[in-house]
Amino acid sequence: MDKIVNRKQQIKLFLIEFFSFLIVFTILGTIIFVFYQRNTYNSVDSTLTRRTQMASNSTNMMGPPDFQTITIYYNFKGKILNSQYLNNMASTVSKIKVNKDKLNKIYNLEVGETTLRCAYVKVHSQMTVDRNGEPIKRSQRPKYVLVLRNVTPELQGVERFKELLLASFIVFGLIVFIISYIISGYNMKPVLKAWKQQEEFVDSAAHEIRTPLTIIQNKLEGLMTKPNDTIKEQASAIIMSLSEIRRLNSLTSDMLTLARANSNVITLEKTPVNFTEFMNQILEPYADLIESQNKKLVTSINVTKPVLIDAKRVHQLIVILLDNAIKYTPTGATITVNSSIENRNLKIQICDTGIGISDKNKKSVFKRFYREEESGNKKTGGNGLGLSIAEWIVSAHKGHIKITDNPGGGSIFTVLLPVAK
Repeated sequence: MDKIVNRKQQIKLFLIEFFSFLIVFTILGTIIFVFYQRNTYNSVDSTLTRRTQMASNSTNMMGPPDFQTITIYYNFKGKILNSQYLNNMASTVSKIKVNKDKLNKIYNLEVGETTLRCAYVKVHSQMTVDRNGEPIKRSQRPKYVLVLRNVTPELQGVERFKELLLASFIVFGLIVFIISYIISGYNMKPVLKAWKQQEEFVDSAAHEIRTPLTIIQNKLEGLMTKPNDTIKEQASAIIMSLSEIRRLNSLTSDMLTLARANSNVITLEKTPVNFTEFMNQILEPYADLIESQNKKLVTSINVTKPVLIDAKRVHQLIVILLDNAIKYTPTGATITVNSSIENRNLKIQICDTGIGISDKNKKSVFKRFYREEESGNKKTGGNGLGLSIAEWIVSAHKGHIKITDNPGGGSIFTVLLPVAK
């Protein structure tokens, strides 16, 4: 079922990206084509406009057509007056019917397989003589002028450009199809990873919660079978139930912290802290606990200036690492806590002399519910969330945490937190 859902999500993401790219290329191609077509017509229309102005204001009829345009003069009856100057074009232009509706307009005209761009205007000057200086009869005087230009090559160029754009669109469409598929798969990786982490988190959380709930349920059911017993007689069952309830409270608190951290609900509240006093307050209650377990605590706090940190979260971080060190340090061994300022970073080191952590598991210990010891021992196993919270606290401070081997056996947790200058 999960694979089907993930596949649907990937297809949906792929289609969104594919059609987004496609729409962008379509709009871009359309803009380029319209600009090219309009630029082509503007160039032609500019030439026609200039030519019609010359023809309408000339004092005599212009001569043969040049290599670009043809100029045709008409009398008031619509008869061509300069056919003698049109050479071999006379038979073609004689088929052209002028229309007063087109007066002062530029338009296209189809003559056979040829497309002509036309400009039809009134003659504004009084032409009384022809090009040879001979008087022109009143009926032969130009009334209108039509300037033509063969735009078939330009239109063929526009058509070829359109075909090139369509071919490019198809090629780019295939490329976009492939790229969209690759990108959608790449973008789905963090989604799938998050999905998998969520499933693992839920499964692990359910497993962790189920065990204490089962113990509490069994103990309470046992108490129900002995309603006449005193509290003293059932003290062990009550103590164990309370222990499991405390364990549940701790677990749910840790899970809530991580959930809020992932949703960015929790924000740091950094304040200047006298770190020496801060560390002494944290370590003081642990000193008696460590001594009661026949272990030794060695501290070296070399931070003389106040540091800008979130005291509550850093306190939580140190307690997590210290608890971890106490769990894995055997009787008679030493736990060392060092702190100093190093390269504008607050450096905190907590060393134990326990069983250590294998190289392949050094990164995994920060995963949720991960425990290198899989025996389920409550004294050392924990719930596997402490180091995940520790890593989040360090990351929230934009710092780094790493694990190295203690030369005397065990592990060294080193935390570097950036501090103000």
